[in-house]
Amino acid sequence: MYMMKKMAASVLLVFGLAIVLNSCKKDDPPLPPNNINFQAAAAGLGASESEATVTLTLSRAETVATSVAISLEPSGVIYGTDFTTTPEASASGITLTIPAGSNTASFKVTKKPGLLLSGGESIKFGIVDAGTLVTGSVKEATLSFATIISEGGAAFVFPGKIAGGAPGSNYANMVFIDLSNNAAVAADRKSWNLGFKSGSDFRVVLNHAYQSVVAATEKTDITLVTEADADGVDLNFAPGDGSLDNVDDWTGDLTKTAIAEVSATNNENKVYLLASEATKATKSNWLKVKISRNGDGYKVQYAKIGETTIKTLDVPKKEDYNFTFVSLENNAIVDVEPKAASWDIQWGYSTYNSGLNTPYWFQDFIILNYIGGAQAAEVVVFESDGTTPAVEATTIARFNAFAQSDLSGLTYLSTRDAIGGKWRVTTGSGIKRDRFYIVKDPSGNVYKLRFLKMGVGDSGERGRPEIDFKLVKKG
Repeated sequence: MYMMKKMAASVLLVFGLAIVLNSCKKDDPPLPPNNINFQAAAAGLGASESEATVTLTLSRAETVATSVAISLEPSGVIYGTDFTTTPEASASGITLTIPAGSNTASFKVTKKPGLLLSGGESIKFGIVDAGTLVTGSVKEATLSFATIISEGGAAFVFPGKIAGGAPGSNYANMVFIDLSNNAAVAADRKSWNLGFKSGSDFRVVLNHAYQSVVAATEKTDITLVTEADADGVDLNFAPGDGSLDNVDDWTGDLTKTAIAEVSATNNENKVYLLASEATKATKSNWLKVKISRNGDGYKVQYAKIGETTIKTLDVPKKEDYNFTFVSLENNAIVDVEPKAASWDIQWGYSTYNSGLNTPYWFQDFIILNYIGGAQAAEVVVFESDGTTPAVEATTIARFNAFAQSDLSGLTYLSTRDAIGGKWRVTTGSGIKRDRFYIVKDPSGNVYKLRFLKMGVGDSGERGRPEIDFKLVKKG
């Protein structure tokens, strides 16, 4: 009898819990509206640029594919005659599809070659229909066919993440930000292997976002390099494993690249073994690479380490760019960075120092366009006692009040890691709320920049950091 009462009581308890849990589930608040906005209300397409990307952002990833209708209203230019779009526009405008799992969509505007402009031409875009999405405050955007100097923008999103749950999808892109143009240009971080310096230098950099590692052999003839040359060579890439000698200097010092300066004397240029995230675990997949000068440019010879057929690629220096980028996997020159004067900072993965004298793969790393002439300074804020790190409210007040008169006395850095990872941690609060940054772009425009969200300790999303930036001084 006692056992029957106990079982009955247990059944009632389970039944009661089910009712309570079900009631709680019914009472869960619905998700807030998923807003769609243009990333920026204004952007420019300068005389030296042939195309611009216009991006729309969502509050969160959509669970189903969603169609968005965009209107376009040209002023002083004619579709098809002066410019085109990708995807192609119809009489009613542009239709975009946001894939399930994605939180961004974009389209390109391309100028016709040889187009002569007065500087007042523009295209106005508007969100006409976004299905179940709710149009936010930035429902219109104007692309000017001229260089602009942006006043800044809040909640500016870096489109680093792509749709899908594959490993690394949060950091699939490296994102280049041009503050003065309200522009964010994303490039597949795995789309290149080597970057070849423009200008008078003959320097080669590794893809810092692809765990690229090299080791020099003692040979200068690539046809003589075999798998035996990899014996005893360590191209690992992890805290406590690997060598900083096999990666580029993270401060951007081009005299400290892992590949030596390319000599005008060909037999002084050694053959290197190159591995990346995709190939480092299997030596037979490593590449052997020989780089030589070719007039004012470069010549690259390469193959898998055990192959005897050698591929060759001529790489010219690209005027107005910091580097020319090459994909050895596709035997091609590829577009990665915007022009040297058209970006200020870059977000993504990067090689860094683990603190153990070995390479480390660093997420959310901010690279300064120091080669293009950008500079940055960090402003650390304290409470009124001058020693206690500021709480966020104090930092925001200082950020909002920061003006041109406050620029004197700042210490600007012209190094690749001027911002680097100083702005965040990956545990607890995430973004360090006691600081902001001053960025002087290659044209001399000065902006104040504060990180808002990164997906750790806040409501943001990894792979889509958000910033607030404002113009302090025109160049």
